[in-house]
Amino acid sequence: MKDNLLILEIENHEYGIDFYDPFFFLLRDLLYEGTWETFAADVSVHKEHIERIHKLQSIEKKTGKISGSLFLPISTQEMKSYFKELNLNLFELKNAVPDGLYELAQDESESEELDEAIKLMDFVIETWPMYAKAYELKGTFLIEKGDQEEGIALLKTAIEIDPTLAEAYSELGQAYYNLEDYEMAIEEWEKELEYTPYDKFAYFMIADAYRKMGKIGSAIDILKRFVSEDKKTILARYELMDLYNQLGEYDVAKDYEDQILKMMPYYPGDIESWAKVLFKNERYDEVIKVVEEHVQKYPIDSHFKILLVVPYAKTGRYDEAKRILNEFKNQKDWYFYGKKELFETNLSPEELNLCGIH
Repeated sequence: MKDNLLILEIENHEYGIDFYDPFFFLLRDLLYEGTWETFAADVSVHKEHIERIHKLQSIEKKTGKISGSLFLPISTQEMKSYFKELNLNLFELKNAVPDGLYELAQDESESEELDEAIKLMDFVIETWPMYAKAYELKGTFLIEKGDQEEGIALLKTAIEIDPTLAEAYSELGQAYYNLEDYEMAIEEWEKELEYTPYDKFAYFMIADAYRKMGKIGSAIDILKRFVSEDKKTILARYELMDLYNQLGEYDVAKDYEDQILKMMPYYPGDIESWAKVLFKNERYDEVIKVVEEHVQKYPIDSHFKILLVVPYAKTGRYDEAKRILNEFKNQKDWYFYGKKELFETNLSPEELNLCGIH
């Protein structure tokens, strides 16, 4: 056992703190959902571990909850070393659940520590070989790294272990889509919808795959299914409007347009499609009101401000339109250039010039 790093004095009581105490906080949160009692039950045959847990519980009673995340990051190799030094056998931890390690690997992948995240999932698979989500996540990571074959094989293993694992079907669908095997992609996403019937992503990806195959009728059918599941969706109605226009069925397309005109965006992701329909019908004040209120309430969605350029220009507020455009040119130029078609479709050459769009 390593010597104490420090002596912690709380309310005239001294606690010796060593290298292993932070690791125990981590284990509690990663494997036991923050519960000391279940952790203690699993290590009850180890007197020194029980004493440590009691010490840490006592500290928390005086200081309040101490989050294990304070002691991150930790590598898989460090974790293995701690288990070895503590003579702590993972197979003894009968009530441990690796959901926290799964989430930790997701966090690591988002911070570009993909190789470390894969190592962590290897560790989970080695210790919990029937934990399907570890195969799913590792498979997803490998596909992201370009190893399509092994990634797909791992996703299939995850489904063999847990046929209800919707995430694995979703990732398999994406993998086949990227390989341009649209039929297989659709098959996997349809399986996903058996377990998550309200998954917007799956419906839209199936529709897009049908588009890629030239099966517009099938794309329409899947989006109609989604509209029947989610009465609030504007984006699905917008896509249906576009598809019927492609087929030359303008009366049906106009019916979906009229439905959108009677709706207000419930989902943030529907705001742009809704705004485009209102622009077409010259209802600019409504867009200004909805977008301004949304951005004020949810500053994280400030990118929606760029939609205000069109109604501001149409109502003569060119200085405000130019201010927004300059903000995006300076800070989010990629988003500005992605919206040039929106401006060119809805603004005249004179209005574009007055806004400073060239």
